[in-house]
Amino acid sequence: MLIPSSQSRIEIIDILRGFTLLGIIIVHFSEQYYAGAHPKSHANFNVHFLGDEIIMGFIGVLISGKFFMIFSFLFGLSFFLQLSKNDATISFFFRFFWRLVILGVIGFFHHLHYRGDILTIYAMLGVGLLVAYKLPDKLLLIVALVLVINIPSVIVRSIEALQPVAEQESIESKFGGSNEENEIYYATVKKGSYVEVLKANLGEFGFKHKFQVASGRIYITLGLFLLGLYMGRKRVFERWVENLPSFKKFLKQSLWLILGLVIFSVFFFGGAEGLGIKMPEIVVWLVGGFVFDVFNLALAVIYVTGIILLFQKEKWKSRLMNFYEVGRMGLTTYLMQTLFGILIFFGIGFGLLGEIGALASVGIGIALFIVQVYFSKWWLARFRYGIFEWLWRCATYLKWQPFMRSSSLLLKAD
Repeated sequence: MLIPSSQSRIEIIDILRGFTLLGIIIVHFSEQYYAGAHPKSHANFNVHFLGDEIIMGFIGVLISGKFFMIFSFLFGLSFFLQLSKNDATISFFFRFFWRLVILGVIGFFHHLHYRGDILTIYAMLGVGLLVAYKLPDKLLLIVALVLVINIPSVIVRSIEALQPVAEQESIESKFGGSNEENEIYYATVKKGSYVEVLKANLGEFGFKHKFQVASGRIYITLGLFLLGLYMGRKRVFERWVENLPSFKKFLKQSLWLILGLVIFSVFFFGGAEGLGIKMPEIVVWLVGGFVFDVFNLALAVIYVTGIILLFQKEKWKSRLMNFYEVGRMGLTTYLMQTLFGILIFFGIGFGLLGEIGALASVGIGIALFIVQVYFSKWWLARFRYGIFEWLWRCATYLKWQPFMRSSSLLLKAD
């Protein structure tokens, strides 16, 4: 996630990343960092009253599954910015691959503490950027869109739908595991020791990747990487002011697409229910999953274009700049959110998993993010990078990198 040289690019890209981290912390805190299928005995562990139900519904429709899309898109865009800065040299590709290896190591240790980690997935799929960087623009865009709307999963689900019902794997086994396993994991997170939590999450590593494939998120993420690469080639964000008419067009098209998806869902699912037709589980999963994936994409586009269109307005620009520093140190922000999350909810900390509802959890998460916003401003006024960005950079170049800002800049910041 190197910072590009153009000031306008720095601002808008890092603002988007910071905004995305707000959505991510809301989702993770609403789930109380459990990240996975719940045991039946604790099916509604984070829903204690009506307010919790309302906030979970709000998050499910407007936040969950959307912000990881933006985060993934920005990863691919950042790759292009680094690529253009280094003129696609052989040394750059080796160095970027090595960066991915380091990211994978960071992600693995992160996963040991939180099984919802995405960094190991990014490290693996990032290799796809090295493979696809020479694809022609049209082919790159086609491949990206096919993956982003999860066509591979549609094909797999369609094939499964043709199989005899007895041979089809249940949705629960694909995504939930056995209830006994879920009970054990919940108890470990809630009351287990630090070592027990590490062991439990290590055992979840394989299932996490199975979920990524079964849900299609692994294809979507790679597609978003490639879409970010494509948009970088077209200098869409580098010349965002010139492209304002295009962003307005994307916004309107996405709004119409969402309206169309809602109307289709009402007639398709509501009509079948009204006629007393019980659709096979695999058909509901096939059609509903595709509609939801496209809905998530359209809403993510609305968020991105909305932020960009607001950023051109002076009043909103100053407000959105609050996301700038927290976005610049995105890796540190993301990892620190997990640190506080597990200390608050896991048994190795305060053990509040299931003790409070989603509304209170989200309130804590938003408060923590506000603290991160002010902390990141203070930190970057004194240091060149976030702590984990600096360590990542040092490991990339295999030597210590400048960390402190100059004393003149410090005096100016104070």
